Amino acid sequence: MSTSSNPGEGLFSQLSLREAPGWIISVGVHVVVMLVLLAVKISAQTVTQVSLLESTLEDVTNESDFEASANDQQGTGADVTTLSSMATSSGAGAAVGTGATAQDTAQSRVDEGFRGNQPNLRPIDDLALPAATDLADTLNHSGKAGGAAINGDVTSNVAGDGGGVGAAIDRLTWEIMNALREKKTTVVWLFDQSLSLKDRRDAIAERFEMVYRQLESLDDGSKGALQTMAATYGEGFKFLTDKPIEDVKSLIPKVREIPDDPSGKENVFGAVSQVVTRLKKEKEKNRSILIFIITDEKGDDAEKYLEDTITACRRQGIKVYAVGNAALFGREKGYVAWKFPEGDTEDIEVDAGPETVEPEALALGFFGGRGPDLARMSAGYGPYALTRLCKESGGQYLIAQEDTKGEKFDPAVMRNYQPDYRPIRDYMKSVEKNKAKGSLIAAAKATKLDAVTIPRLEFPAYNDNVLRETITEAQKPAAEMIYKIDRLVEILSQGEKDRDKVTEPRWRAAYDLAIGRALAMKVRTFGYNAMLAEMKATPKSFQKKDSNEWKIEPSKDINAGQAVKKIEKQASMYLKRVIDDHPGTPWARIAERELSTPMGWQWQELKNPQSLAANTSPEEARKQIRLAEEKAKVEAAKRPMPAKREAPKL
Repeated sequence: MSTSSNPGEGLFSQLSLREAPGWIISVGVHVVVMLVLLAVKISAQTVTQVSLLESTLEDVTNESDFEASANDQQGTGADVTTLSSMATSSGAGAAVGTGATAQDTAQSRVDEGFRGNQPNLRPIDDLALPAATDLADTLNHSGKAGGAAINGDVTSNVAGDGGGVGAAIDRLTWEIMNALREKKTTVVWLFDQSLSLKDRRDAIAERFEMVYRQLESLDDGSKGALQTMAATYGEGFKFLTDKPIEDVKSLIPKVREIPDDPSGKENVFGAVSQVVTRLKKEKEKNRSILIFIITDEKGDDAEKYLEDTITACRRQGIKVYAVGNAALFGREKGYVAWKFPEGDTEDIEVDAGPETVEPEALALGFFGGRGPDLARMSAGYGPYALTRLCKESGGQYLIAQEDTKGEKFDPAVMRNYQPDYRPIRDYMKSVEKNKAKGSLIAAAKATKLDAVTIPRLEFPAYNDNVLRETITEAQKPAAEMIYKIDRLVEILSQGEKDRDKVTEPRWRAAYDLAIGRALAMKVRTFGYNAMLAEMKATPKSFQKKDSNEWKIEPSKDINAGQAVKKIEKQASMYLKRVIDDHPGTPWARIAERELSTPMGWQWQELKNPQSLAANTSPEEARKQIRLAEEKAKVEAAKRPMPAKREAPKL
């Protein structure tokens, strides 16, 4: 037998597998199994890492597609009524949930690589401009009225252009800086050419140089980080700069010299569309684009261009901001104080509303009693179409001026009552599905198309014949009023069964106020007509010898029957519910005004020095009236004719 130089080799060569001990075989099998499992684990980890890397690379490749998709979702989901932009002010997306996934981590590493290609900018914190919260506070308190901070989006409510425009421009400056933190930025200033906007345009020109001097400190040697364009619109459209420029000094005089457009037309949505088309190449250069609209009206071409303009802005990721006026609550018209060359000032109506797609409030006056004028209240919102364009594009509508003659409301309260800013088709679908909403809009339109005239309350009564004649004339509009109010009550009553299905506070307040007001008006109208009929049939006698006029005044006594008293209780129930459920809102304010006046009537005798003496005979009355008319004509002929002037088209 040969001898091996390796003892181990000799041992194993002499042993067959069959002769090997059992423990050796067991160890061998376990070693093999462990090696197989280890190989499987390594393979699985490799596949996972490759898959993650491929997913990350795919995300980077489709980054622009993702941004467009995110924008397209804005304003189409369940929470579309929120005014806040879905994009954060800094441009960085917020993480969903509390923990970051492996893919988020990988994406952040890739993002860091992209940041190397961005302008080398200093942090905003290094600048001497206020923080976002300070700017919000400035917007809220820079004038007599407070601002409406709606879900984080600040809408300033400032009386007067001085503080209002200044605060709004500070806010826009802050938005430019946020955009510059992310990438190079192109800003477009779009000026309304209306006659009423000259002071506001000049105020912005005054601040231009200071604003851009502050913004220059952001540019740390990166050429073209911030570029600017300007354009004007009215009946037409024109660029003030042929291309984006870096030095705005040449732009300032052009802004000051913008010619007024006397047409009274403001085709703002078509103007935005032209800007978007012109700047398509800027977006392809991976630049942020911000459009700043300077105006004081709602725009005349929303019906034609609104939806297409929103779509175009969202597809290119262009944010739109507007510096404008607040809409009056529930009204299409606003007012601009216009100073004539002679020196006197007049409030001229302009198209500044409404704040909603459809009218959501009855156009009714107050019947009887005295109270504050609520016609010029503001809820702190801009006109619907412009506000929606800003919201859908990720921008904001900043209110630089609010009617100084109207009542204002706490922004913190009004945050819960913002209008529905969904696309019009979605708004209308919501209205069609709920009879309370549908009946409210139908009734509001009815009062808009066919105004309800409030009858007279004073009746000259220097003799019974004059009293009867005056009452007969007053009963005609009263009968027409009864018909119109009955129609309103009938329309609104059709929505009562769906009222409890309404979840939005704004719609609930609006419906309850509308039906409460309609019922209250019905009580007053029936009582008024009954009182006139009774007085006409049996005229009352004056208790004072020098009284010569009867006036019908509100009273707590309802003298029109039990059915009318029952309606009075229903009206009071609805109006009180508005006050209790929606305190500190325009709806509650109107309900308070309505309830402050009792719904019954009583007669009050008066002495009117402008009327004829008591017990004047019909013949003597006709003679005195004729003499008074002739005297008035002679005096009018002596007075110089005032120069005829026409209000400008603003």
